Amino acid sequence: MMPINKSRVIMGQITYLFPALVFFGVFFLTGKDFLKATAAIMCAVTVQVLYEKFSKGTVEKKLFITWIALLVFGSATLLFRDPAFLQWKVSIINWIFSLILIGNLLLRRPPILKNFMKMASAEGLSNIPDKAWIDMTYLWAFAFFSIGTVNLYFMFYTSLTTWVNFKLFGVLGMMFIFAFLNAAYLSKYLSKEAGKSS
Repeated sequence: MMPINKSRVIMGQITYLFPALVFFGVFFLTGKDFLKATAAIMCAVTVQVLYEKFSKGTVEKKLFITWIALLVFGSATLLFRDPAFLQWKVSIINWIFSLILIGNLLLRRPPILKNFMKMASAEGLSNIPDKAWIDMTYLWAFAFFSIGTVNLYFMFYTSLTTWVNFKLFGVLGMMFIFAFLNAAYLSKYLSKEAGKSS
């Protein structure tokens, strides 16, 4: 079975959660001031980008795309004082990730997910068949598309406070479900590999 680099997994989770927690905290600590929360999350992600650039020499593509989108939609939110811009960012950025995954398959390029999963495990990935990578790519493309689409419901049919809760807990919950499905699917290949080596 593939050894899991727990420190990298934990750091990846912190990287994902940190901006959302900053936004959530500032929003409620300032009496639900959406503009201050927007400025706070823009600063938080900018700090993440600068940290990766100076500590690693490069910025992970997903984080960089998220940062650019956040600067664009966040600036529009602050300029026009309208939360709709930042709310749309959640849908648009997830749809972009979905299109990137599908486009990568159509162009028959090396699987993007394989590079991402190297953060959790450095060994055993070469033993996973191409069909598995393709299936997992479709799974995560659907995951990102679903998150972006569900966001529209909370954006148009619920209060701003409910949307903020969805942005942290709802999106996190959906990501957890898809991550569980991904792990369950991947486990059958890992168990086969473990059986061969034993």
